[in-house]
Amino acid sequence: MNLLSGMEKFGFSMDGELDILADEKQKAGATQAGQAAAPVVKEEKDFILDKKVRCPVCDKEFPIKAVLATKLKRLEPDFDLRPNYEYVDKCKYDFISCPHCGYSALDTTFSKIDTARVKLIRAEFCPSFKPQIGETLPDIYSYDYSVEKFKLALICTLKKRAKMSEKAYVCLKIAWLRRAQLKELQGQKDADPKVVELVKKEYEGFYKQAYEGFMKAVSSETPPYCGMASEAVEFMLANMSMHYKQYDAAMKLIARLIQSPSTSRKLKDKCVDLKDEITAKAAAAKAQS
Repeated sequence: MNLLSGMEKFGFSMDGELDILADEKQKAGATQAGQAAAPVVKEEKDFILDKKVRCPVCDKEFPIKAVLATKLKRLEPDFDLRPNYEYVDKCKYDFISCPHCGYSALDTTFSKIDTARVKLIRAEFCPSFKPQIGETLPDIYSYDYSVEKFKLALICTLKKRAKMSEKAYVCLKIAWLRRAQLKELQGQKDADPKVVELVKKEYEGFYKQAYEGFMKAVSSETPPYCGMASEAVEFMLANMSMHYKQYDAAMKLIARLIQSPSTSRKLKDKCVDLKDEITAKAAAAKAQS
């Protein structure tokens, strides 16, 4: 039975049976066919959004790229707790840099600047900075672009007389970026050897600065260290100490974490594993000497 019979007088000839779900069924079928034929491939740009930020130093607004962190899938971190995510290296976006006055900082500390330090930035940093007003903001940040901005942030931490932990953390971010870039370059057959060497030198140089800076911070500052809990920083330092073959320093840090009542059970388990690794490497180094 044609449920819409009689509509001919209005100019509508509706043949066949009525099915108000027909369009939805057709859409669903097309979607399923499309998904089967071409699965969606996610890219870095799919997790990036545009934002505007106001600079606390010059009070001008400017655009930045930010990561949709809630959509990211967290992967296993590196040995020194460098965070890793699927599809995106979030570290590339962990800064904010004003193109007008040059003030740059970690995204977590950018707006947390007091009046005294604003005056220091205006007096000791801004007069030397060349505004980058005509600079086009890239759709996604490259490693070189991010490192350049983090270096500005490091200069700002020096000029505003920031805590040692903040200076060390900025150095660590640069080192992490260079390490990731180095890994990327080593996977390219046509990578320029000179570029690879430069990236490697900067990684080692900034990593050393970060290590020494954090070692100084844990002995002279009260936690948290630039927003990081003392347990996380000490575990990170134990791994960094092992990287530099400072096995005694690494063992002291691990022992302190294992004995501390504030250390979580999960972290203590990691400390036990790391302790075994330190013992094995220390013994091997002693045997070779």
